[in-house]
Amino acid sequence: MKIAFYLCLLTATLHLPTALANQKVEVQHYEAQELVNSGKILSLDVTLASIQAMCHGKLIDAHLYQEQADWRYEVQIRTNSGLLVELLLDARTGQLAQPTRLPSSCTPETL
Repeated sequence: MKIAFYLCLLTATLHLPTALANQKVEVQHYEAQELVNSGKILSLDVTLASIQAMCHGKLIDAHLYQEQADWRYEVQIRTNSGLLVELLLDARTGQLAQPTRLPSSCTPETL
């Protein structure tokens, strides 16, 4: 019985670093500001300006996190047609990471 317990504990311990490495780590506002100031990522305002030109709507929620070595903005936009769109953006470039193309519910801003 003790051997089974120790084997389970050993297995869990060996897999813990891998599990932690795959977690999303959200950053605080001051940390995000430091990343922007150092040039490692674009500000959320700059990123949203480029995305909203292609997917016009109201920002509902946004989070910055690091997943492995990549910085990502995860944003939710309520489109002008009322649909909720979730986008994953590369925080370094402001480009769309997922989905690889904008959903059909996104419409460009009209002037």
